[in-house]
Order: sequence, then structure tokens, then C-alpha cells
Amino acid sequence: MDNLARILQADLATGDQHGELACLAARRNWGWALLLTGWLHLAAFSLCYYLTIARDFHESAGYMAIWIGELLGAWAIFRVVGGRRRTDEPVLPLERFVRRVWIAYFLLAFNLGSMNMLRGHALFEFFPAVASLASFAFIMMSVVVSWRFLGAVLVLFAAGLLSAAHLLHAYLIFALAWWLVLNVIGLTLIGGARRNMRAGIATRSPIRLVRRHAEPQPAEPADCTRSR
Repeated sequence: MDNLARILQADLATGDQHGELACLAARRNWGWALLLTGWLHLAAFSLCYYLTIARDFHESAGYMAIWIGELLGAWAIFRVVGGRRRTDEPVLPLERFVRRVWIAYFLLAFNLGSMNMLRGHALFEFFPAVASLASFAFIMMSVVVSWRFLGAVLVLFAAGLLSAAHLLHAYLIFALAWWLVLNVIGLTLIGGARRNMRAGIATRSPIRLVRRHAEPQPAEPADCTRSR
């Protein structure tokens, strides 16, 4: 596993930075937030699938309203579950990186939706490209944060191919793919946070954000139980 991590993951961040991100994820309940967001996404895109299949509804404005509503709902979930951020709490370098990756993803995804609307397509012809964007975002996460995000890369890569082959069912495919990815990450984060809480210290992150290096004596793990 360590050899695979060294091959697939670039050393662009230190072990301390990975440990701090792991503590932040546990402290702000990112696992539960991702879990709930996965179910929200499944509900939103199942509604889009219902409108496409059962109602033969193809008005772009209606779908855009659902997507914006889902995005606002996800923001509310993270705000409620994680609580208000302390004003004196600094933004971590890896946290800033993760934010920028996903802000870029959402901007480009909405841009594809706008182009599809301007082209006048009845169906979301550019849907497979959105899955490719998500795959690229997870590639960035796997290179900088943890190589284990490659699992999400493969799921969304397959979802893009299936969406292209079965465009009429693209909403359902995309909903299930993201539901699977978010639930696996969320449950892994929750389980890891509970283990760290029982141990009293974060020996590793829930998704092994803190990597074991080849140095003889790695740095002491970050203490997630300590107030920051």
C-alpha cells in the first residue's frame, strides 16, 4: 500500500498538513455532511429523472432550478452539521485546495449546462462531460490528498461512459454514481472519526490522509481532541 501511495500520490503537502485536514474533517463532521449530501443528490437527480422519463419535461430552467436548489441544500447541510466556523480559525492550505478544486468543478459543470441550453438540446447532451469533470476533480484529490480517491475516479469515469451510451437514463446513472461515492467517503470519515475519538488522538485520517512515509521516525500524529 505504501509503495502504491508513493507512485500515485505526489508529495505536495506535508504529513502535518494531512493530519490537520483529517482533524478538521472530524471536528466539522464532514462525514455526516457528505452522507446527507449524497442522499440529497440522489433525491434531486431522481426528480430530474422522473421529469425526463415520466413527464417528458425538457425545460432547461426547471432543471437548473433543481440543481441550484441542491447546491444550496448541500451548503445548508455543511453549515448545520458542521456548525459555524470560528472567526479565529485559519483556513488550512489543503482545505483551501479542496475548496478551489470543487468550486472550479461546479463552475464548469454549470457552464456545460448553460452551453447545452444555448444549443437548444432537448436532453442534456453534455451530461457525460460533467462526469468527466468530476473524475478530473477526484484525480486532483488523489494526487494531493489521498490516492484512495482513485476509486471515485473510476466510478465517475464509468458513469460518464454509461451516460453517453444511455443518455435518456443519464440522470439516474449520475445520481447513483454520486450517491455511491459520497456515501462511501462519508461512512469512511465517520468510522475513522469514531476510532480517533476512542483513541484520544488521530493516528491517521479516516481515509488515510496522514500517510506513512519512508523516514525512520515519522512526526507525531495530530491531536484532534485538542481545541484549536
